[in-house]
Amino acid sequence: MVMDSLINPETGKPIVNNVRRQVIDKMYDWGLYVYKKSNGKWFTDGNGSVLNIPSEKGDINQIAKLKLAAKHFGDPGDGEAVFVPGLTRISEEEYSEQMDRMKNGLIPSMNDLGAVQAAKDTIAKYGDAE
Repeated sequence: MVMDSLINPETGKPIVNNVRRQVIDKMYDWGLYVYKKSNGKWFTDGNGSVLNIPSEKGDINQIAKLKLAAKHFGDPGDGEAVFVPGLTRISEEEYSEQMDRMKNGLIPSMNDLGAVQAAKDTIAKYGDAE
């Protein structure tokens, strides 16, 4: 999970009031539950990947599976499952493709509806570069 240095992770609001960025809460009922240890740190594999499970919001079966996995990998199990709406897993291959797209100036993921809409708005306002 990448942290944005301009956004306070506790409040989700801009740190500086004049930041030209708008935080829009996703109200999706689907997403990922990620595991946060009791010390407040994310349970990771050491490479930045956070222990997670795809789920519907409030699915106690998926939350139980996540906590069981945390215990299996050495956590005492006293952490919490945090729901992140609208987030999906991607494979290593998809990640590599998205990085290549980004390096070539393209939208990394066509599933990023906000980025797709922003690109359409830019083309409507300024025209296509080609």
